[in-house]
Amino acid sequence: MIGALLAVLVEACGGSAGDTKPGSATTRDSAGVRIVDNAGPAWVGDTRWTVGDSALVDIGGKTGNPAYEVDQVRGPVRLADGRIAIANATTNDIRIYDPQGKHLHTSGRAGRGPGEYSMIVGIWRGTGDSLVVDDILIRRITVLDHDGNVGRSFALGTPGSLIPTNGQVNLAVPVGLFADGSIVGVSQSLGINQRRAGVFRDSITVIHYGTDGAVRDTMGRFPGTEMEQLTLHVGQREISSPSPVPLGKQTWVLVDRDRLTVARNNAWELELRSADGKLRTLARAPIKAGRLTPSDIAANRKEQLRSLEATPMLRGIPEAIKTQLRSRVEQVNYPATLPFFASLLADPAGNVWAEEAAAPTRKAKRFVVVDSTGRWLGTVEFPQNFRPTLITDDAAYGVWKDEDDVEHVRGYPLRKPGTH
Repeated sequence: MIGALLAVLVEACGGSAGDTKPGSATTRDSAGVRIVDNAGPAWVGDTRWTVGDSALVDIGGKTGNPAYEVDQVRGPVRLADGRIAIANATTNDIRIYDPQGKHLHTSGRAGRGPGEYSMIVGIWRGTGDSLVVDDILIRRITVLDHDGNVGRSFALGTPGSLIPTNGQVNLAVPVGLFADGSIVGVSQSLGINQRRAGVFRDSITVIHYGTDGAVRDTMGRFPGTEMEQLTLHVGQREISSPSPVPLGKQTWVLVDRDRLTVARNNAWELELRSADGKLRTLARAPIKAGRLTPSDIAANRKEQLRSLEATPMLRGIPEAIKTQLRSRVEQVNYPATLPFFASLLADPAGNVWAEEAAAPTRKAKRFVVVDSTGRWLGTVEFPQNFRPTLITDDAAYGVWKDEDDVEHVRGYPLRKPGTH
């Protein structure tokens, strides 16, 4: 829920990428685990993949038509016939558009009843072109058919609630689906009113659930997000809870068909695991973490404050608490270096796309691409202000923000020389 890779390291040293010949990779076996040590990327010159500048589809902006105005988008999801589905978290609804961006259908609204949502945090394409939607606030997963009609709903078998119970907040959040429709989720407990000093990373548990939400198995435990204890004063009460370190480390978990990819962010390493959680391949590269500058920190503080004001859950809280939260943002200490990865995606060919954790002042996101064998292929840069969330065979879809900071859902062409 995330440093810099080769390009950032090169820039920091004042050099250039100079891809005149491919970097080598050595492979060895260690207790049944394939370890791939990458000295550099495989792509050179004209073999490198690129993203086109012109959008294939653009949904959003200030249109005057609510069906085309989007905010806090989850997704998009691309269905088999090319239609595009999104969850619009601000209005708590699901929208479906044709491949060219024409609005076709909206379902759902704010509420707690069937087909209603309170806080959508994820949407995925399920089996049979269904849509799977997670509402974290009411702990409910809703399955829709390919036209957006409500089919069924259920909760994950792991108890979870945003309301503290016995001094703990327990969260169980889906992160993706396997090919058979079963769910992978991450569970974590956060201690309330505990006395803790400094930065800590409590563990998270990756759990495999059935298509009905029942627990099947525990797939592994990994270090969680870097946290510090935050204390708020509410009237005469003092409440202390973990709060993420800005630009701190966190573990990313990617679910792709029948594979799990994990990035712990302690080093430039990607763990390629089988569906049972067993480590199969470890991809490495000798990349050092990028350092944070004062301008990076200032840019991140500004974005943190903007996000604080835009978060729906916080709009109704007392001003005294908001003031304390703003003070936390303005005074919190930042780490000396960035983490390595900021997100993980996968494409239909089984390649892992790992986002470089970049300085906040950089507007264009870069993803390093690693194939299913652990080989580092190269780096792909996306248009400025575009956050990709879905990679297909020939395009990348995600969220782009215009000069007014208004969201658009966009798709850009992906060019892959030498592939068919």
